[in-house]
Amino acid sequence: MRILFVAKDFIIEPLGIMYLSAALKQAGHHTDIVKADTEDIEGTMKSFMPDIVGYSIITGAHVYFRDLNRELKQKFNFISIFGGPHATFFSEFINEDGVDAICVGEGEGAIVDLADRCRDRQDFTDIPNLWIKKNGKIFKNPVRPLADINSIVFPDRGLVYDKYPKSYHNPIRGVTGSRGCPYNCTFCYNHHLKEIYQNQHGGVYLRVRNVNNLIEEILEVKNQYPVKMFYFQDDNLGFRMDWLEEFSSKYKKLVNTPFHCNERADAINERFAGLLREAGCTGVSMAIETANDDLRNKILKKNITKEQIISAARHIKKAGLYLRTYNILGIPHGSLKDDFETLGLNIVCKADMAWPTIYQPYPRTELGDEVVKMGLYDGDFNRILETSYFGESPLKIPDRDKIKNLQKLFTITVSFPFLLPLTRILVNLPPHGFFEIIYSFWKQRLNKKIYI
Repeated sequence: MRILFVAKDFIIEPLGIMYLSAALKQAGHHTDIVKADTEDIEGTMKSFMPDIVGYSIITGAHVYFRDLNRELKQKFNFISIFGGPHATFFSEFINEDGVDAICVGEGEGAIVDLADRCRDRQDFTDIPNLWIKKNGKIFKNPVRPLADINSIVFPDRGLVYDKYPKSYHNPIRGVTGSRGCPYNCTFCYNHHLKEIYQNQHGGVYLRVRNVNNLIEEILEVKNQYPVKMFYFQDDNLGFRMDWLEEFSSKYKKLVNTPFHCNERADAINERFAGLLREAGCTGVSMAIETANDDLRNKILKKNITKEQIISAARHIKKAGLYLRTYNILGIPHGSLKDDFETLGLNIVCKADMAWPTIYQPYPRTELGDEVVKMGLYDGDFNRILETSYFGESPLKIPDRDKIKNLQKLFTITVSFPFLLPLTRILVNLPPHGFFEIIYSFWKQRLNKKIYI
């Protein structure tokens, strides 16, 4: 069978699609990928003639791919399948015209089963993890047990690197050492995904690859493609100290290539930061979210104190690592004052790059459901755009335009704290394209500093 993956133009390689492609090729199927917004997708459809067209979608991009799929359905004959966060958590998407299937949860086994059944002309309405729409009837299947993470075939990087020179020559390669997250932040999907699997199988959603398996993939990438830095896309790298100790030693000895990773503040102490540095880590991304403890712990349920954030930042900087922070502005129950306090906390932490986003009420997240009940949002997720979290708040909250301005001025103000009085004045102006220019320019400068 021939499976075409449809994506938008990307900088960071789409690991999810690459994992699916690897599983399909291992099962004897043929795959290709097309960037719908920059390439001739109809030309690709005619030349590749896919039996199945797959889309991995997030909330915000779902409308674009839904409409694109409808157009393609009018001209070509294929089975459409949608996976990714939006399809998993907003399963009503199966009701959209032209959507033949959605994948709930992890998709390697499900998409291979679908391709196998189609090849063998067998019924595919009972495949675990898939919701299938056939003749107007929807078949809702339970998820299958989670796969052993060390048995999952390495991502098919050739799918992307061999086709797109820009991706091939990108000096940064993405990799993951785990799947899942043990925490229950209210703005995130993870808690709901854990519920899906625990309700069906009682399994532990967080799975960490053994060090040897992870190193094997990294060395394979290093031997086949140009690379100057690895970026670990895990929510958190190194949940256990014994794992991190083994990883640090083997990575330094066998790989010896700089890397960047994400970490939680309450995990970072002097020893932890030191092990990262010894391994070859050059920078850490850490979530501050907000300076207000009540917002962070009662509303977002991060369960991290301000003291832990400051302490972690101090250990990261002492180890000689760059510090990149994640921040959320416009949090429900918060205020513009809280957002300025968050800016101030970033200054205290001496963040090398403070990355602010604006809260978005994603479907099936705890906080997303709450804001709808509170009347702060009408629940129309089609109004959330892919870039909304860099643009503006969709909520009915005070100071929306001021928060929008602050998001654009946040990063440069953390870099140059003496600008803070000026920033307090500028946020009161009507939103202006010049603020966007400042944000984009300074973010790009800092990216070049933190990443090779």
